[in-house]
Amino acid sequence: MFGDALGQDASVLRWRVDITKAHPARVYDLFLGGTDNYPVDRAAAAAALAANPRGYLDIRHNRDFLRRAVTTLTAQDGIRQFLDIGTGLPTQENVHQIAQRISPDSRVVYVDNDPVVLAQVYTLLTSRSEGRTDYIDADLKQPARILEQAAKTLDFDQPVALVLAAVLHFVEDEEAYRAVRELVDA
Repeated sequence: MFGDALGQDASVLRWRVDITKAHPARVYDLFLGGTDNYPVDRAAAAAALAANPRGYLDIRHNRDFLRRAVTTLTAQDGIRQFLDIGTGLPTQENVHQIAQRISPDSRVVYVDNDPVVLAQVYTLLTSRSEGRTDYIDADLKQPARILEQAAKTLDFDQPVALVLAAVLHFVEDEEAYRAVRELVDA
């Protein structure tokens, strides 16, 4: 299923991941209690904590907000489709796990263009049989491509929650405004 989203066979995809440099997705994973990180990431996290001892709380609060938002959108508002852009490394309580626990037929499309994320996503993001989970290798700055690929899984005639939980700060303001406007207008 994920390979189809990329137009490739996922079993033959290969990425080279540099573990000699700290990576934001792995540091984020570390602050969430994950294990997909390396000594260089732990050193960067330690340096960040030395500069701001409570900084890791922002990451945890962000994840808590995501959990509450998806729960509310699914349970109270009846949303069954999610487009999560800049998803980062799969960690506990991903969007599809939260939504499909409440409504098993929920559909989630994850979007990221980070090789560190792509290297793990195919084995870690599995959907319930009633719903669907797909992944698109794309950048937030490519909204037309995102929408075209996501339409293979999501029905844009029905409500879709747009999740941008931890990505906008990686994009220049004007590009972010343009991309979000195009996504929302769809």
